Amino acid sequence: MKTLRISDEIHRKLTATVGTLMAQTGKMQTYSDVIEALVSRSVVLPPELLRHVDEFIEANKQLSYATPEEFIREAVNETLRRLWSERKENETSEESTRT
Repeated sequence: MKTLRISDEIHRKLTATVGTLMAQTGKMQTYSDVIEALVSRSVVLPPELLRHVDEFIEANKQLSYATPEEFIREAVNETLRRLWSERKENETSEESTRT
């Protein structure tokens, strides 16, 4: 087993994530489990896109986005809602033209 020195802040974040994973899975988790989950569920975005997100958040503080992750999560959810809605509308339209 390798030893890795981490800051107290990173330790707190990892510990919180371990707790979240334990709550989701109902079983004991380790830092290794957390790292594996983070890597397997990570999305890599181009630095330029992240810079645009940061700039948008900074220029629009009234929208109260605390982090880029919060903004991106909301953007993905909104896009999924829109796409599902469009798909349902298209299916309904196709059904009405067949009848």
